[in-house]
Amino acid sequence: MNRKSNILAAFLAVMLCVCMLCGCSGSTGDKVERFAAAAPSDSDSIDIPGYESLSFKAGSQSQTVNLKNPQTNNCYFVLSLIINSETLWTSDYIEPGYAVKNLTLSHALDKGEYDAVLHYDCFTLNDKTPLNGAEIQLTIKVN
Repeated sequence: MNRKSNILAAFLAVMLCVCMLCGCSGSTGDKVERFAAAAPSDSDSIDIPGYESLSFKAGSQSQTVNLKNPQTNNCYFVLSLIINSETLWTSDYIEPGYAVKNLTLSHALDKGEYDAVLHYDCFTLNDKTPLNGAEIQLTIKVN
């Protein structure tokens, strides 16, 4: 009986780990995860990651991405994804060292390629005062 209990406990522990690694949280909307452990820099510059393209699933509002705010930044990011002057998604404040892993579009996209803009708004960490921003031109590939 003790051996069966140990096997069951081990199985349950493995399943729990698999669910945690797969992100089976059951939640909807944006998923933000920590990705780095480096210390923030003392620099006044803001590192803006560039993306040439994003791949999305056709017919789904829920999309998997990896949109980062580098750990070296001393500011929050608020990102917006724009196609044809329409904002399809806007993030909450993203802390340095974190990344949006999942997002929910305002509506699903059909198959095809779309010219898009990833708009960055930057804010101070202490009181969220607006800083400079940026816009990255990219292609969204919907399959």
